[in-house]
Amino acid sequence: MARLRRDEVVTRDELRALLGELWDRPPPAAWHPTGFVVLELHRDARGALRLHLWPPAGREQGRPCWPVHDHVWHLSSRVLCGAVHSHGYAVEDEPEGDALLYAVEYGRERRSCMRRSERRVSVHACTPQRTEAGGRYAVPAGEFHASRVEAGELAATLVLTTRTERAHPWVVGPADGPALVPVLRPSVSEARVRSMLDEVDAALV
Repeated sequence: MARLRRDEVVTRDELRALLGELWDRPPPAAWHPTGFVVLELHRDARGALRLHLWPPAGREQGRPCWPVHDHVWHLSSRVLCGAVHSHGYAVEDEPEGDALLYAVEYGRERRSCMRRSERRVSVHACTPQRTEAGGRYAVPAGEFHASRVEAGELAATLVLTTRTERAHPWVVGPADGPALVPVLRPSVSEARVRSMLDEVDAALV
């Protein structure tokens, strides 16, 4: 695993070796509030390396699920199988805007919360980017986006994050939303993780 820390995987054989290692010793996995599974493979002072998995069915989302968000890190994503739609958004402070920004505060044991700010904003969708297996896409820190995989389709990405000095990420929520939204990221069983890894391995091209 050490040589894979900075996204050095380049061949199908190396990817399959990684999947086999994860299958033997699955790391803790949890559902992201927007409906994919996160496996953290490595973390250090510079950032993290993660595997993101979208199973064809049985995805779990947060309630509420507000998909438009930014990050405190730069994100570089390599699509291993399937296709990912990454939608960019122009989010601008606007006193008459119809949305508010929520600051994400992380807690322990897969818990976090979204705290409503007074930043009213307008939101405009940009042209979506569709990235298929073998392709890459990047999202700079502070850029609002939402990722989507079509229902019924399998997708997996290897994601490298690079830390910045930004204080916390933002999520776009409704103007009439609650002051505080608790978020729990449900854990995923090792059996479910292994099943998804088998699907990804079979889909590698």
